[in-house]
Amino acid sequence: MAFSATDAVFEGFRVVRRQPLTLVFWSLFYAAIMVAAFAMIGPSLIGFVTATEQLEQSGATPTMEDFAPLFQMMGLLFAVLLPVSLIASAMIYAAVARAVLRPGESAFGYLRLGMDEVRVLVVSVVLFLVFMALIFVLSGLIGVAVGMTVAAEAPALWLLVVLLVLGAIALFAWLSVRLSLAIPITMAERRIAIFDSFGVTKGRFWPLLGMALLAWFLSMVVGLLGSLVAMPLEMATGGMTALEGLEDESLQVILQAAWPAIAAWILINSVMSALQVAVVYAPFSAAYRDMKAAASE
Repeated sequence: MAFSATDAVFEGFRVVRRQPLTLVFWSLFYAAIMVAAFAMIGPSLIGFVTATEQLEQSGATPTMEDFAPLFQMMGLLFAVLLPVSLIASAMIYAAVARAVLRPGESAFGYLRLGMDEVRVLVVSVVLFLVFMALIFVLSGLIGVAVGMTVAAEAPALWLLVVLLVLGAIALFAWLSVRLSLAIPITMAERRIAIFDSFGVTKGRFWPLLGMALLAWFLSMVVGLLGSLVAMPLEMATGGMTALEGLEDESLQVILQAAWPAIAAWILINSVMSALQVAVVYAPFSAAYRDMKAAASE
């Protein structure tokens, strides 16, 4: 079967249609992660949201001193959420790839916690570090270019800055596409295969980029439709505004005061996240499956 970007992009919908309980298991998985995360950072998250809204409503132009507490709270939230996010992501990415590459292993919505997930976690961490390093280097180069342009007081040099920014975006997109099959290859071959993706994606950059953009667009459509469906439930429970003023309270008090809003938020976001992760990530496993099948013909 030859690789078709327009066919692969709908693989997420096929996974859910083929095994509808998959969406249920993935939604429950996301709900469990959200509950655990809220238990760990609930008060801090409420404090961050409240502080942000107060800063927006103050009407004054914020200074760096005003942002300092927000940056501190964000750092604490990031330190807690990053490891949880990486582990949860490894499990769900592995489940999505397994649903496409090994459709017969459908028990528990393809969710597992084994060596597949460990390998995917290693690949995910390495890719995260690679892209963070790339962002750091590119941001530094752009910052230097901006500083030189301002110091030289030469408006024409801003064209160089614009070209540098466009080049950075192009490089980031190129590397993202060329490494996009690392997890599917790791799952299919049951080994850590980070840079094997370069060989598989050679000569297929534009179809894969188009597939990725279309998958992203479809996920946005799913999110928009889901938001419209969920709006009555959010209005009935008061939404996350029900948490205002509770940042200094204990978790028990927060749950007693706003449990309907919290439950609704978790329900809505868990279902939406489960469907969107299928729409966004399943096409890459389908692309690798079809490329491998075409190569063996």
